Amino acid sequence: MATAPVGRLDRDQWIDRKTVATLMHRDEATVRRVQRENDLPTHTGPNNTTLLRLGDLIDLGRIPASVLDPEIAARDVADAIALRKELEELRREHAMLLGKLGAHQETVDLLRAHLATQSAFIADLRAVRTGQAA
Repeated sequence: MATAPVGRLDRDQWIDRKTVATLMHRDEATVRRVQRENDLPTHTGPNNTTLLRLGDLIDLGRIPASVLDPEIAARDVADAIALRKELEELRREHAMLLGKLGAHQETVDLLRAHLATQSAFIADLRAVRTGQAA
């Protein structure tokens, strides 16, 4: 396995799977599995390589934060972790609200069907009433 890349790394840096595997001390198949299981966002790099954001892997605990440039504040790391948690909470709430929306839409459709039936009954009653009056 290759050695870890030398240089200043940043949380927002997009790196290829091979470099991620080196930083994780794992193979590229493991990187693909982590990417898939955590639904990590990707970009396409040179030669159609898949790029992953370093900060996402650090937040998951797959790569140690020690690979970052030492000038980056620990607060940035804590903020990123807090934002990831908030994002997950918002995703759960979004899914719950979508479920509620679907249930409400079913109720609206049912009420519209009842209104259509009621309108047909009223039309029939008016026709009968008009026929009796004549």
